[in-house]
Amino acid sequence: MKVKKSLAILFSAGALVLGACAASEKDTAALTDFRNTVDSFCETISSLDTDINASGEAENTEKVLSDLDSLKQAFSDFAQVDFPSDYDYLENLADEASSYMDTAVDSYRQAFEAETKEALDAKYDYAKENYSRAYKRIKVIVSFLNGETSEDATIVSE
Repeated sequence: MKVKKSLAILFSAGALVLGACAASEKDTAALTDFRNTVDSFCETISSLDTDINASGEAENTEKVLSDLDSLKQAFSDFAQVDFPSDYDYLENLADEASSYMDTAVDSYRQAFEAETKEALDAKYDYAKENYSRAYKRIKVIVSFLNGETSEDATIVSE
């Protein structure tokens, strides 16, 4: 009985650790390839996001800007992925996420170049809002790919 409980807890914890980007074993080969692409994208942006947040503001400006450029490219590459027909309805969200990330990265760059505190704050806030919008769309995509309904599913697609 203890072993079953321990295994149940272990499997539950394992399912949580795998997170939103885990692929299902029931998928067809094409769908599995697509999910692997999504998993890879999620791993890439998670790693970049961690690096960006771990960098100090002033001393690592070039590293942060380089990571932001890589993030922008990852979102752009993801927007170019051909979604399987089962998920065509999500493809526009990937395009929007890429567009928002483009704007976010450009605004972060402008914030780093700002000459006044007001300009820096305005550009930073604008960048942060677009960054959030990009990630919100990715969250919705991943939720639907996992058969869940996202609490953010009320986004109005542009």
